[in-house]
Amino acid sequence: MAVPVVLSDFEIVDVTAPVAQDELKPIQAHFMTLAQCAAQGITDASERQRVAQTLQDRMARYGTSSEYIARRQVSVLTSCFVKHDPQNDNEAIRRIGDLRNPTGETLDARMNLFEEVACGVFERVYPGGNAAPPDDIVHVSCSGYVSPSPVQTFLSRRGWLNVGVTHSYHMGCYGAFPAIRTAAGLVGSSYVSLPRRKRRVDLVHTEFLSLHFDLLGDEPDNFVTSTLFADGFIKYSASPLPEFAKRRASGLKILAIDEHILPDSLPEMTLRPGPLQFDMSLSKRVPFMIRDSIADFVRSICGHVGLDFEREKAAMIFAIHPGGPAILNQIRGRLGIEESAVAMSRKVLYEHGNMASATAPHIWKLILESPEIPAGSKILSMAFGPGLTVIGALFEKV
Repeated sequence: MAVPVVLSDFEIVDVTAPVAQDELKPIQAHFMTLAQCAAQGITDASERQRVAQTLQDRMARYGTSSEYIARRQVSVLTSCFVKHDPQNDNEAIRRIGDLRNPTGETLDARMNLFEEVACGVFERVYPGGNAAPPDDIVHVSCSGYVSPSPVQTFLSRRGWLNVGVTHSYHMGCYGAFPAIRTAAGLVGSSYVSLPRRKRRVDLVHTEFLSLHFDLLGDEPDNFVTSTLFADGFIKYSASPLPEFAKRRASGLKILAIDEHILPDSLPEMTLRPGPLQFDMSLSKRVPFMIRDSIADFVRSICGHVGLDFEREKAAMIFAIHPGGPAILNQIRGRLGIEESAVAMSRKVLYEHGNMASATAPHIWKLILESPEIPAGSKILSMAFGPGLTVIGALFEKV
């Protein structure tokens, strides 16, 4: 017998304090200056100043404005990759810091730091002595890869050796949706084909995106991505409705999940391991390709549950992944929905930046906590990533 699955108990982890966007952009330009001068062997003071001015100008021109993103968590700034020297004669270095490796860290070093931070996140979301183990954990990330994985390392240290592990990796901004599809499958299959029913599957996102800022690139899209993306860490649970109903809590019941790959779109967005970091490319066509496909996608996912989108959209809540301001604008215009309908997506982008797969769960948390969104409300959530993939879920607040 099929069982509804509910998402609940969202918990955000701040690894470091967010920093204002207008402070971050000069810091990033400063580190790019150090790296590019080191890579090119530039030591002359006037030539270094020329490089610095060029990068500052390009950052001001192409970097995401604080009008759209007020602050971001950029945990790499407080890591061992940055040398802070309060006694240095250079004011910029004294205030901001220097790089441990002048041209940027190797990919191996970045993955070591990812492992350290991600293991720390697991320790925080499952505090020792108080936490009960779930049946399964789905670990979601597009910013780190090590094996054994951080969740396996944590479970081994904690002694939770019978917890199932699923790795849901490298899907970028839409990664939350395959993860909840996996969690729903783990719960649902235990009711219909397995001898033991699962009571709780946890999902943990560890998106350490600041590990992958490219200090050597000077193309416009590098300034866009390095000022758009941010770190995000969040945990939540998927439970069968009968278990969820035993507690007094708010949740999102999964009604439908749908996914489309857009034709002739493979090169428009890519994410590949490079020599130093995961390299991302993002075409200017992406917002418009999403715009042109979104109406068909919305009709398809609503059709799964017999919902007439045009008739119901005024009462619906939208949790659209804010890949950037342009994507939200294009979708809102094409679907004919009010600005207030995407307010929570803009709020998460403004307060956190684009946290890849962790972004949509941050929006879902806001929806659950909002007293203005009553139980019974339908929530349509969507995200986008390489493929180009358009994926989404239809929820009901319960």
